[in-house]
Amino acid sequence: MNASRYIVLLSVAALPLAACKKEARTSIPSTRVSLEFNILRDAPALNATGGVAAFVKPKYSNQYLGYGGVVVFHDFEDRFVAFDLACPNEVDPQVRLNVDSIPGEAICTRCGAVFDIGYGHGCPVAGDCQSPMRQYSLSVSGYDVRVFN
Repeated sequence: MNASRYIVLLSVAALPLAACKKEARTSIPSTRVSLEFNILRDAPALNATGGVAAFVKPKYSNQYLGYGGVVVFHDFEDRFVAFDLACPNEVDPQVRLNVDSIPGEAICTRCGAVFDIGYGHGCPVAGDCQSPMRQYSLSVSGYDVRVFN
């Protein structure tokens, strides 16, 4: 085998180590999510990159907020992403992650796990946790946002 084949082989082998594995399953149970809100009225912080809005109590009877609540983040690639607020390491709906918008991280104050949400992944980046955050589907139309699963 020549040197170029070794380089390609090493690159392919290292690729899974460079990013969060899409196949990784979250430990957070699948729970119904149905949330609609208007950014200007309900979550003006989301107008800016790095903006965050957390929803832990339903405002209306037809809202469902997942296992531990829903966090919506305006990520660093100018997209909106939504995750469950429950820590995947603790798997307790009362143990919610705190979001630090500047580095784009969600942090568990109980176990110390840190997750990257700044680029929309929800992957663990520090602490003793292998499971990513549960991500929810999200659609945006103007200033109206819908989070669902």
